[in-house]
Amino acid sequence: MSETIVRALDVGYGNTKYVQFHAKGSEIACSLFPSITPQASVGTDLTGGVFQKRNTVIVEVNGVRYEVGRDARLAQDASYGRTLDADYSLTDSYMALVRGAIAYMGVPHIDLLVLGLPVNTHAQYSSTLQQRVLGVHKIPSPDGQMIDVEVRSVQVTPQPIGAFFDYTIRHGVFGRMKNQTNLLIDPGYYTLDWVVSHGVKMINARSGAHAGGMSSILSTIGESVSKELGHQLQDFAAIDEAIRTGGRPRFFGKERDISEHIRLGKEKARQFVSVLATKVGNAGVDIDNIILAGGGAEFFRDVIQEKFPNHELHMTYEPVFANVRGFQLAGEQFMSARTFNQARSAA
Repeated sequence: MSETIVRALDVGYGNTKYVQFHAKGSEIACSLFPSITPQASVGTDLTGGVFQKRNTVIVEVNGVRYEVGRDARLAQDASYGRTLDADYSLTDSYMALVRGAIAYMGVPHIDLLVLGLPVNTHAQYSSTLQQRVLGVHKIPSPDGQMIDVEVRSVQVTPQPIGAFFDYTIRHGVFGRMKNQTNLLIDPGYYTLDWVVSHGVKMINARSGAHAGGMSSILSTIGESVSKELGHQLQDFAAIDEAIRTGGRPRFFGKERDISEHIRLGKEKARQFVSVLATKVGNAGVDIDNIILAGGGAEFFRDVIQEKFPNHELHMTYEPVFANVRGFQLAGEQFMSARTFNQARSAA
């Protein structure tokens, strides 16, 4: 019997996060690459054996070849733009990122692939996404040959639920928090997602998403920086990196202090968190735990603490990977339960 392989994948608007490997009892090995899908070049290789080749893979969707992966930014031209639509999971770009992640996983098949969707699109698109990803995918192997990788079953989960599994299992508090009311907050690239749940049961009326993630904040900061520079920035990647690392971005070859511009981004974040707080309601008085995850978690942390001053915020470990780690743990539990039930039925 072949090995049972469970993998998790979180295709975000900003980054595609995926599980590379997980051995029981060890840390889950995760990685990511930017969620950009420039069309693959049909020209000749210009590296000439001198420059390193890009760390990317070429995948095909509906007859179009895309170059995706860790160095995909180096393949895009100045006119390239990200897909920031609610129906993102139905696009060819999304499928290209899925196939790119499967290529990086390096597995012969996947028995269960766990995916995530934003809270506001999960009900509408989860079934369609499940059917799109199910089946055989042609994936480039390390030697450049195209191979068939079968995805045998798919689960689609609201993204913040992954953070719940990751945090509670990592800290050994699942038994306690499954009987408590929890607020799970996931500031992503395009949306600010949140789930109010009793354990892992969503309270839909108080959960939601707002099109106010890091992309809007980066745009606000970038427009302000552009005015100061006297030049319209087309790409905010340098600003994004500066926020994440605490460094200073370089423009025209010189470092620039953008702390005043970042304050404008914080004000934007406060507007988004106010929408969340209104939907959660009652100042969160009945919320037992607030868990913060996602790529924008660190930027939003102080703003969320301002809005919920009587709560202690629980930040997940390496928050950009919290959802995908949680998907992996949930998927493994599901497969273990299914195997147990099958064995019991056969007995």
